[in-house]
Amino acid sequence: MLLEVEDLSITFDTAKGALQATRQVSFKLAQGETLGIVGESGCGKSITNLAIMGLLPDTATVHAKKLHFDGADLQSLSESEFRKIRGDKIGMIFQDPMSALNPSFTVGFQIDETLKEHCPEMDKSARAARALELMNQVGIPAPAERLKNYAHELSGGMSQRVMIAMAIACKPKLLIADEPTTALDVTIQAQIMKLLKDLQKEYQMAMILVTHDLGVVAQNADRIQVMYAGEVVESAKSKELLAAPAHPYTDGLLSSLPGKKATAFRQPLPSIAGMVPDLRARPKGCQFNPRCLKAEDKCKTELPALTHEQDRQLRCFYPVEGTV
Repeated sequence: MLLEVEDLSITFDTAKGALQATRQVSFKLAQGETLGIVGESGCGKSITNLAIMGLLPDTATVHAKKLHFDGADLQSLSESEFRKIRGDKIGMIFQDPMSALNPSFTVGFQIDETLKEHCPEMDKSARAARALELMNQVGIPAPAERLKNYAHELSGGMSQRVMIAMAIACKPKLLIADEPTTALDVTIQAQIMKLLKDLQKEYQMAMILVTHDLGVVAQNADRIQVMYAGEVVESAKSKELLAAPAHPYTDGLLSSLPGKKATAFRQPLPSIAGMVPDLRARPKGCQFNPRCLKAEDKCKTELPALTHEQDRQLRCFYPVEGTV
């Protein structure tokens, strides 16, 4: 198994007290597999991946029974040891490419810095050739000219392609794509996702795909993990989860998709009432109970355990009927 995460809990020290961003998050990822992570903003999706990358601030405390990547215990690594893995064996595409790229340096300089850090065997001419190859690989027209550009001279889609080029520069074993299609139009979204899948197949990379777009994970993920309030509430193979969601939260997310459930002409789509709870003042019991239409008294006092049945994980006392 390439990546193993078991009972990952992350707590931040804030001016208003401790904030537990994730609680006992567990999952595994094999070589070449794609895991889609979905959930509303503030559910712990990005924080989980930043912990894997070792990019959390000093105010964060990370505890896990297991946080292993490619045989290495990520919790025991020093910063210098982490730097050898980050950007080399693990690549990451950040949410906003326009802000993730350094505005003070050209695209070519930034790709060269990545190669210089992780591929010391390459001389300057070899790095230049690799940078040009990467720009071609991600489908950027006039690549030699684009290497001389700064971030502000690129469109959103072009910036995203540059971020992908930097992330795959060292042919990583794991690629973390955090909202890779956000703020891009539908045509560019499709191009970016096809590019990622083609690169994944070429390099046999594992991929973690974080997104709000259930359509994106439906088409690209082998497994889907649904997170709510920093917890995994359901996980299953994509086809099984999409065909028969067991957790009321998953069911609510899927029901809100246009065309998923019949609605009268020009009537509002179904939605989940309420908001994700304040993680500094979590509700008792199941974290979803204040918004759940199926909640009973037990849900308001007891936290359901994450159960494993066949190939599905589920955290719920009263799952959707007919699914489990």
